[in-house]
Amino acid sequence: MDDWKSNPRDKSLLRLTWSDDFEDLYTLGSDIYIHIFSQFPACKTLFPWIPKYEAEGKDFTDGPEFRAQALRFVQTISHVVENVYHLDRMEGYLYDIGQRHVQYASRGFKPEYWDIFQDAMQAALTNRMNTIPQLGMEDRKRAIMIWRDIALYIIVHMKEGYNDGLKGINRFPVELIM
Repeated sequence: MDDWKSNPRDKSLLRLTWSDDFEDLYTLGSDIYIHIFSQFPACKTLFPWIPKYEAEGKDFTDGPEFRAQALRFVQTISHVVENVYHLDRMEGYLYDIGQRHVQYASRGFKPEYWDIFQDAMQAALTNRMNTIPQLGMEDRKRAIMIWRDIALYIIVHMKEGYNDGLKGINRFPVELIM
C-alpha cells in the first residue's frame, strides 16, 4: 500500500467513489454486515440483540441496534477516506479499534473474524463501484483495486491492535491516537 499512498490519481478516484450521504453510508454498512451474517452466521453471537429479534420472529436489520452498528463501521471507513492524504495518522486510530475488540473475545470474537470483515468490506465496496454509472471500465477496475487496498489497510491495523491487545501490549500511547 505504500506506493498507492503516493499516487494522487488514485486518491482522487477514491474520493470520487466515496459518498458521505447518510443513506449511502447506511446502505454500505448494512451490505457489509448482511454479507458477514449470510456467509458466517456464527458472527451474530457477537451482537446480543440479534437473538432477541430472531426469537421474536423479527428482522434484526430493522432494529436501531443494527442501524447504529452499520453506521459505526462505515464511520471508520469514512475517517480513513477523510485522512487519505495523511494515512500515517490513521494507524493508531485503527490499532486502537482493534485493541478495543479484545473485550469481545468473551462473546466469541475470533482472530479470523478480521478476515471475514475484510472480505465483506471488499464485496460491498466492489458492488458499490459497479453501481457508479460515471465510472468507465478502467476507472471502475482501478477503483475496485483501491478499495481492496483500503479494506486491507484498515483490517491490517485493526488486527495488529487486536493481537497486541490479547498479549497486553499497546504500541500507541493514548495521546497519539486521533
